[in-house]
Amino acid sequence: MPEEPNSFDDNYLNDSLSSTSEPNSKRGPLIKVFTYLVLFIGVLASIGLYLFSYLQTPPSGFVDGATFVVEPGSPTRLIVKDLKEGGFVRSELVTLMVLRLKFYGESLKAGTYTFTEPLSVPTLLEYLIAGEPKSDLLRLTFIEGESAVSYGRRAAAVIPGFDAAAFVDQALLYEGKLFPETYLVPKDFTPVQLLTVLLETFEKNTANLADAITKSEFTLEEIIILASIVEREANNEESMRLVSGILQNRLDIGMALQVDASMEYVLDKPLSELTPEDLELDTPYNTYLYPGLPPTAIGNPGLLAIDAVLNPTPSPYFFYVTGTDGNFYYAEDFEAHKANIERHLR
Repeated sequence: MPEEPNSFDDNYLNDSLSSTSEPNSKRGPLIKVFTYLVLFIGVLASIGLYLFSYLQTPPSGFVDGATFVVEPGSPTRLIVKDLKEGGFVRSELVTLMVLRLKFYGESLKAGTYTFTEPLSVPTLLEYLIAGEPKSDLLRLTFIEGESAVSYGRRAAAVIPGFDAAAFVDQALLYEGKLFPETYLVPKDFTPVQLLTVLLETFEKNTANLADAITKSEFTLEEIIILASIVEREANNEESMRLVSGILQNRLDIGMALQVDASMEYVLDKPLSELTPEDLELDTPYNTYLYPGLPPTAIGNPGLLAIDAVLNPTPSPYFFYVTGTDGNFYYAEDFEAHKANIERHLR
């Protein structure tokens, strides 16, 4: 007669199976959680390393010897925006985050700062929070339309021991691209450093004109040459655009530009000292004798003059004269031009 199943053995087997499976089922989710945690920590570490590298690496456009001005009362966001636009930091958002997380409660002090080397974001902010005495900086102003020779004179008059001749020797090669502006420079600023800052400032200030320059009928060099003439011939935005249009009208028909400013440049004389004999001097810069543009720029134009070349005011005029009252008077032909001279210059 068959034996009945041993209920004790069956229960023991079931208990054994359940006792071995329960820990496994509990360990599964724990392993997943641990794996995700490791991955999460790894991602955080990677992000942290990237941010550390990002913060410690100055932007490629950071200029040695460049100056930065924080005006009294400037809001923090505006200061950081100016830092970004000046090429001193790569990101406004990251800079603001560092300022709030690392320097909470600190403020950026008004003053003039000179950066002798590229700085990381934290170091730069420490610099601005600590402040810097302004006594070692010199204010050097270049005026729109001035030539490289004039720049050299101004620099020598402000910077002790500045070698104007060495500066002019190199700066003449870049006439027209020495951006006119007020610069704050150290007392030991060299000709090479000054030239570098002038050229880099030109690049930064004309960067947003790149598309317009590309679409222009003129090359960049021609635009700068024409702008340098407009800068010297006109005296405000309206007259710049009209004079630019008139000069381009002359170029279009092969007419000589006939501007005194080019002779002022080549002879290094003001208009009041030019003589009739000067206007007969045989030089490529004599726009009475030679049609077309002079060989180089005749000074360093500002943005208004450059923009006036890119966006001239169309008109039927070919002649203009500045009256004794400082106003401009325009004419379509030479007879009307002579009448303007008689009426407004005599």
